[in-house]
Amino acid sequence: MVNQERVGEMTKLAIFDQNEGQECRPMIQYFRKDYIVKEMIKSFFTATIAFGLLAVIAVLYFVENLMEQISSSDIRQFAVNVISCYAAFLAAYFLITYIVYYMRYTKGRQKVKKYYQHLKKVNRLYHDEEQM
Repeated sequence: MVNQERVGEMTKLAIFDQNEGQECRPMIQYFRKDYIVKEMIKSFFTATIAFGLLAVIAVLYFVENLMEQISSSDIRQFAVNVISCYAAFLAAYFLITYIVYYMRYTKGRQKVKKYYQHLKKVNRLYHDEEQM
């Protein structure tokens, strides 16, 4: 005889595996700190590329003004301004990355906990059926 409750729980487990299982896999494999650090390292490279593209666009747009400023001003001051802008951009990018991936990890862990609760219930139902 088929246990309807166990079939329902196993269906929930299968649906989770198909829909959300892949996106929640890092929440099982990593601790929160490791997951966030991994994502922040990736964000460092994407932020650097994004800043470089924005800098190229700004240089192309303001080429006349930049040529006048470079010839009249100190190159060191210009470099300090660019580096400070990069640092501010990177800090904002890291803050946003931290917040986003902290929330993703927290929500993913909650989904994984529900998955484990359903798994424990299926195991308990199997155990109860063996006892009978």
